[in-house]
Amino acid sequence: MELDDMKQAWQALDHRLEQQHALSLQLFRDGRLDKLRRGLRPLVWGQAVQMLIGAAGLLVLAPIWIAHRHDPAVLIAGLVLHAYCVGLIAVGAAVQAHVAQIDYAAPVLTIQRQLLRLRRTYAVGGALVVGLPWWFLTAPLLVVLSRGEIMVAAPMVIWSQLVIGALGLLATAWFHRWSHRPQRASLARWLDASAVGGSLRRAQAVLDEVARFARE
Repeated sequence: MELDDMKQAWQALDHRLEQQHALSLQLFRDGRLDKLRRGLRPLVWGQAVQMLIGAAGLLVLAPIWIAHRHDPAVLIAGLVLHAYCVGLIAVGAAVQAHVAQIDYAAPVLTIQRQLLRLRRTYAVGGALVVGLPWWFLTAPLLVVLSRGEIMVAAPMVIWSQLVIGALGLLATAWFHRWSHRPQRASLARWLDASAVGGSLRRAQAVLDEVARFARE
């Protein structure tokens, strides 16, 4: 009977320890995921500002190029700027949608997958839609703001801006390829991490903390 009592006592103690560990894990998880949620707010605010810039661009520039759409140069430049402003809004909305879809009650692996989709949308959209087109935006902006007059008064300004943009884009592509060669793996990792943004890096670090705590 004493042996049976001892076994029962050990089982009860083991059960209590498991309960204590589960409670500690839940408290740790809730605290860290709340930190993750708060840490993503600057990203949401930044995307909101980006969307406002896109909307302001549409409101300010669209009336100009629409009124002068009979000029092919103004029409083309206006459509380019219009597409860019719409892209700003679309990327911002997509990033905010991914943030809103994160299920903080889901398992850590599920949240990591959701965060990965968010990172991919932010990185690809930020580079292809928001970042790289900057090399060429000066030219269409000057054409629209001047109502096409710059193409008559100083066309070389526009062509030189386009050449500079093309050279800048080629230099960016070359640097990306150069920095991602196997012998520069550490530089590539640093550049990729920088492109993701501080909020997403900190969010990933928080999830790593929760995963490590759960394994211990």
